[in-house]
Amino acid sequence: MAGTRVGLLLLAAPVLIGQGCTYRAWYEGFKERERQECYRNASQEEVQKCLDRVNSTTYDDYRRNRTDGKE
Repeated sequence: MAGTRVGLLLLAAPVLIGQGCTYRAWYEGFKERERQECYRNASQEEVQKCLDRVNSTTYDDYRRNRTDGKE
């Protein structure tokens, strides 16, 4: 699944950059895709755990973690 996301990002990047989308918009778009994937789980409990995981990190947290890893 991660390979698919990377492929989609590489395909979508020129279009998104050309339209002036922000990194935050990209991040939220990918989170929405992950939320949709959560609903493919069999039980409501699994769906909720998945949604909790996806929703647990804000864009600011993501960016901070990414920046901390590069320094």
